[in-house]
Amino acid sequence: MNTQQVTDSDISILKLTDSRILITFSLLIIAWLFVYKDTLLSMEAIWSRSDTFAHGYFILPISLWLLWRDKGNLLKSTVKASWLPLPLLVISLFIGLFSYAADIDVLGQLSAVTSLIFILWMLIGDKLAWRYKFPLAYLLFAVPMGESLIPWLQDVTAWFTVYFLKINGIPVYVDGLYIQIPTGMFEVAVACSGIRYLIASAAVGALYAYLTYQKAHKQIIFFIFALTLPILANGIRAYGIVAIAYYSDMEYATGADHLVYGWLFFGLIIMLMFWLGGFFADKPIVKDYISVYEGGKGNTVIPLIGLILFISSHLVMNGVKVKTLTGPPKEAFSFIDGFKKQDYSIIGTTFLDALFRSQIINSEGIEVFRAVYAQKQNKGELISWNNKLFDTERWSITSASNIDFNSFNGRLLNLRDLSGKERTVIYWYEVAGEVLTSKIKVKLMQSLKVYSAPDSTSELMMFSMQGNNKEALFVQVNRLLMVINNKKRELY
Repeated sequence: MNTQQVTDSDISILKLTDSRILITFSLLIIAWLFVYKDTLLSMEAIWSRSDTFAHGYFILPISLWLLWRDKGNLLKSTVKASWLPLPLLVISLFIGLFSYAADIDVLGQLSAVTSLIFILWMLIGDKLAWRYKFPLAYLLFAVPMGESLIPWLQDVTAWFTVYFLKINGIPVYVDGLYIQIPTGMFEVAVACSGIRYLIASAAVGALYAYLTYQKAHKQIIFFIFALTLPILANGIRAYGIVAIAYYSDMEYATGADHLVYGWLFFGLIIMLMFWLGGFFADKPIVKDYISVYEGGKGNTVIPLIGLILFISSHLVMNGVKVKTLTGPPKEAFSFIDGFKKQDYSIIGTTFLDALFRSQIINSEGIEVFRAVYAQKQNKGELISWNNKLFDTERWSITSASNIDFNSFNGRLLNLRDLSGKERTVIYWYEVAGEVLTSKIKVKLMQSLKVYSAPDSTSELMMFSMQGNNKEALFVQVNRLLMVINNKKRELY
């Protein structure tokens, strides 16, 4: 390919190793770190505590290694800053501001990684960015996301398990995520969903496809294969656990051994995936050097705009009013006749770091729970991964629906545990006085109220009683709601 000499009069085209490029890159990275420092720390915290996302530690080193493999071209390349990623950087920073206001960590983490990608694209120009599109895009695997797929994966795993059990002639009865065979009952729990296998396979499969194939259609096909194989394999794994337990009269594959069995099985699946993929490998192609761009100004102005965007984002974040927690939560109710305080929720409701929180119960076993949060706190939030409506290890949802009954709107859940006990739950959220049942809508509303009503609060209100009797709980909620609302107003 043709190359063009860089002259002093045309400073828009610079060698990638030029001191001006390196200084500009350093300033932008410092600004990026300054805006996203808390987000990056939260991302690393997830990597350290979660086996599902522990691979995040390796993503940046892998991307850097992929770039260094082509260092002969990289170090000799001449570049011109590109305007194209600037609108995308604006969108990414806006998402970061929204996630900061709404305390949606995964969006903030996605914003941090995409902003880094757009910074690099902006500095190295369109041609180099296109050449290194995979190393740049691979950084997205550092974002710990994908847990929203767990309910779907649980359903798929349950379906595969029952399907193979029926083919094998093992008597089986299924109720939601509970699978019963003559020798015992199994639950397709969160750990059995296969999310760990799926995310790990996606990260490894994408890298293998990039290194093994030169043609885009082969890379796409193998990546799809890397996504579908672990889902099917996890269904077979779950079936194997139940079948082993059945034929061993529940002696094997019912304890910790089935976890070991699962990882060994997954290791074999990965080896099988690589072995099959190797049959279609392409021969490596030596790429030409990147030619330089046409003349024009840009290497100074475009990065300056990027710096202004990061500074503006920081100023907006600093303007958000954050409530500082000064101690344990205060009581969310004053005294209510017939109710007494209890330390632990019957169904395992857990909402941490609230401004106000109460769990009360009466002689009929009706439990009332309330947790109140500021729109933005220094720690804790209403919608969070560690806040749970019920203990998901013990209880499973058998049915769920929205309700509109007389004086209240809410969400109705019927829960059942492994022993067959049932409990009926009604709950709703309030954001600045507006009743909502969708977690997504709660987050959206909170993000708006952080700026428009910073002194307002958000809360969860929940009632539960034993059995599967929504009509009885409706009556009790209507009876209690007026009293409880009066007691709530006394707090302020």
